[in-house]
Amino acid sequence: MKGHPRRPPAGGKRPERKKLASVVMKRIQSAIDVQLELLAPWYAQRPEDSHTLDLFDAVPKYPFATTRFVDQAERIAVDFNFASKRYRAEILPAQINDPATGQERLVFPGGREELVERALRYLAVQQIAQVRLTPDGKRHSVTVFFTLSMIRRHLEKLGHGFMLSEIKEALDILSGTMMEIFLLDGDAAQQPRRMRTRSIKGTILTSYTKDFSEEDETGEASLVAMTFHQLVTAAILQMAYYPINALRVGKLKSTFARWLTTRMSHNYRQARKNGWIDGDGYHISLDTILAERGLVKEKRLRDNVESVRSALAEMKKEKILFQPKPYVEKLTLATGRGGRKIVGAVWTLYPSSEFIEEIIRGNEQMADKKQLGQAESPENPGGPELWDSTSREK
Repeated sequence: MKGHPRRPPAGGKRPERKKLASVVMKRIQSAIDVQLELLAPWYAQRPEDSHTLDLFDAVPKYPFATTRFVDQAERIAVDFNFASKRYRAEILPAQINDPATGQERLVFPGGREELVERALRYLAVQQIAQVRLTPDGKRHSVTVFFTLSMIRRHLEKLGHGFMLSEIKEALDILSGTMMEIFLLDGDAAQQPRRMRTRSIKGTILTSYTKDFSEEDETGEASLVAMTFHQLVTAAILQMAYYPINALRVGKLKSTFARWLTTRMSHNYRQARKNGWIDGDGYHISLDTILAERGLVKEKRLRDNVESVRSALAEMKKEKILFQPKPYVEKLTLATGRGGRKIVGAVWTLYPSSEFIEEIIRGNEQMADKKQLGQAESPENPGGPELWDSTSREK
């Protein structure tokens, strides 16, 4: 009789399978350790905090106060400064299906989309939503897994009530709005003569995966996965961000007030208590606001000035600015037909003591994080270098 091969004991495993299982478990644990090491500093330490981001938050990607439908695919180009460098952002509208008519429409993102993007970042920072590092070629991407109800509840808490259909439409617009960011070497007017172009192109949010049920009226069962823009991932992995009180900023009704508060929080990190006594505040000009916020320049600049004053009044109301002396305004006047008219304006903003304490505490938190952890260097040093570490320029 021929001998039969010896079978392993019942319920037992071959040594090879045990070895393979051990290797797989080690790889899984290694991947988990990498996730924790790279993403742990990104998570908030306080329940009200989110983060501002280098470069990405400086990009004027929301050109209108409200969602704007257009008839043709016009390109909006805005030049802006960041970290002592000059950039140009070119924004193309998203194409979405209008459920009311069934027609395809072109639309630019506005205040609603900005609020939804802020909400998604807050959910990620607070670990309300799941966050994962996902492979993206030779790079990493940061993907957030959430439900529509998470977005709606957070925005309702801030006083912004949106229907589920509106949140869905906002996500469609965010994942469809294309923006290309160019690094300019000199005067923007000379750019057509350049022989070399350095840019990053992509939608505001990418890799939109969804699992919706038409019968889900609460959004609890409507599952979504979205990936942040590569500039967001770069800022996260390089620890190029600062804490910001998302609940305070999110309650602002004005899109301009939210933009200005975010900009001041990220750029004015040298804020000190009682700086208003020495006139030490955050300076911003009307020219900068018109150029980088994408505001329409009115025929009468006085109307633009009034819009700024209205936003500053709301910032004072929410205790973002110092109550007794919120700002100093310096107007430049010129004589023209009908009398003197405004041709320029500069504001010096004085943050409230609460706002300054948040900045100081945030600086201390980031110093501790950078001491404990190792921020990634730019993933492609020979690349466009569009995400250099920020300067604290005003």
